[in-house]
Amino acid sequence: MIKFSKKILLVGLSIFTGVVFLIINKLPLADRREKIVLNIDGKDYVLLTARTVLEKAKGLSEIKELKNANGMIFYFEPRSKPTFWNKNTHLDLEIIWMADGKIVGRDFLPSEDKAGLIAKKSPQEIDWVVEIVKVNN
Repeated sequence: MIKFSKKILLVGLSIFTGVVFLIINKLPLADRREKIVLNIDGKDYVLLTARTVLEKAKGLSEIKELKNANGMIFYFEPRSKPTFWNKNTHLDLEIIWMADGKIVGRDFLPSEDKAGLIAKKSPQEIDWVVEIVKVNN
């Protein structure tokens, strides 16, 4: 009787875990990730964070609509002079290059759908890059 109850409990727990996993994976990216609020030029932006190599490599690629966030912030420690490109990016992006919390440059990176592959290089060594989704009005 006890062995049977343990098996039922394990099966039930496995089913529950699977259901929770499915629900979490159905949530949009913006609802699952760490976010910060950053004020740029007097406006607050909700930004997803990209800290790890994998998060930075993925960025906002494959996303057709970003909900509950305005863009993404990428952290670079140590400072570097990265190049950003629009491969598999379906959103038009403003790129804001930052060093020590100050803007050192801005670029526009159109979606690959509109412009083909384009790359933008940082104008100098930076520690943050902010991508803001440009909304067509």
